[in-house]
Amino acid sequence: MLKIGDFSGLTGLSVKALRHYDETGVLVPAEVDDRSAYRLYSEGQVRTGVMIRALRDAGVPLPAVSAAVDGGDVKRALESHRAHVLEQREREDRAFRDAMGVLRALAVPLIVTERQRPAQHFVGQVIAVPIDDADAVSDDDANDVFAALFARLQASGLGPSGPFWTALRAGDRGTVEVVCCWPTLTDVPEEVRGRESFSAVLPERTELVSTWRPENGEELPEGPLHPAAIGLFDALAERGAELGDVEVRQAIIGQSTGDYAVELSVTMS
Repeated sequence: MLKIGDFSGLTGLSVKALRHYDETGVLVPAEVDDRSAYRLYSEGQVRTGVMIRALRDAGVPLPAVSAAVDGGDVKRALESHRAHVLEQREREDRAFRDAMGVLRALAVPLIVTERQRPAQHFVGQVIAVPIDDADAVSDDDANDVFAALFARLQASGLGPSGPFWTALRAGDRGTVEVVCCWPTLTDVPEEVRGRESFSAVLPERTELVSTWRPENGEELPEGPLHPAAIGLFDALAERGAELGDVEVRQAIIGQSTGDYAVELSVTMS
């Protein structure tokens, strides 16, 4: 039989750890001396102790170590833990890449201006997005709406008269409304635009505009607020203004993936 100190030296497990493993049932001594309460380990437990030390050094959680020792499948426990570690590492690497992408995007200089705009006819179609499930509507959904509106307007000869924009506004019953808009030359009747869309006019206005143009191919991962929106909030704060329920309009300026700008605007007056 081996005293706890000797067993510790052979297996590499500290005396403190061995006491804990005894209390938790991971590695119980072969005997405990009745008079001295000394823990005594059998020579046959050395192998188990070494395997426990190897698994713990590899970061395998103690419950998994205990189950592996009891079940006799130590290798599977190690392989399972390794798969978990690699998966976690990939998540961390992806989060690091995304964070760097956000910081690069935020470092791009923004242009914030005020501009006067004339009244503008447009046709719009609303997509309601649940606030608690923003992924329910994708970019493809919006693109399908834009494409269908474009085809109807082009066939009618009433538009589009310029680049599209997306408007974001508060909806009803726990939703946010994304409005897909095409500018038109005049009011568009329902038989041309379709019953699911509407025709309206943006009145003459003063707009606060935030423009973000990537300089070196900067891209944002899905999720973070766009730098142009952050610039808009900064500009509103500087002017002592509040966004409130004001409609936010987004337009993509340019058609090339290598040369474009994202423009966000709100009506100031």
